[in-house]
Amino acid sequence: MQDLMRFEDVAELLELDARDEKRNRLFLSAVSEEICLYLDRNLLTGTTTEKQMTERCEFYPEQYPVREIIEIVDDTTGSSLQLTAESAIRDFQCPDAHGNRIYRIQGETDRMIRFTYRYGYELSELPALIKACLLDLIRDRLEALSGTDKDIPDSQSRLRDIDAYRKLNL
Repeated sequence: MQDLMRFEDVAELLELDARDEKRNRLFLSAVSEEICLYLDRNLLTGTTTEKQMTERCEFYPEQYPVREIIEIVDDTTGSSLQLTAESAIRDFQCPDAHGNRIYRIQGETDRMIRFTYRYGYELSELPALIKACLLDLIRDRLEALSGTDKDIPDSQSRLRDIDAYRKLNL
C-alpha cells in the first residue's frame, strides 16, 4: 500500500509535531489504506492484466481511471483486438474521465479477452475531495488520541464524502 499524499504535505497542512513522526506516518498509511478499501480499488498508478468474457462485445476494467489500454487479445486465439472509436480513452483532464466505464471491442462476437492497461492517479492528480477526506480522517484520529474533542465524527461519515469515487459493481 502506498500513501495517498506525501508525508511532508500532510505534516505541513495539519501542523504535525515532528516528535511524533513515526506515529503520524503510521496514521497516514492506515488512512490511505482505509480509503482504498472503502473505494474498493487502487487509486495510485499501476499496470494490470485481466481476463474477462465480453458481453455484447463490452468489458469493464476492474481498476480506473484507465490511462491507457496497452493490449487487448482474444484469449483463445491470441489475435489482437481493437476498441471501437466511441470507446477511446478519455482525456485525463476531463472530469468524466475519472469514473468506471464500459469499453467495447470491434466486432460482433463475444469472446474471452485478455487485456493489459495502465490505471490510477499520480500523487499530484489525486482528486482534492479524496485528499481532504484523508486529512480529516488523520485529524480525527489525532484528536481522538488527545481526548480533546468528544464529538469526533466516525470514519464512515467522513468516507461518505467521497462516495462519488467509490467503485460501482456494474
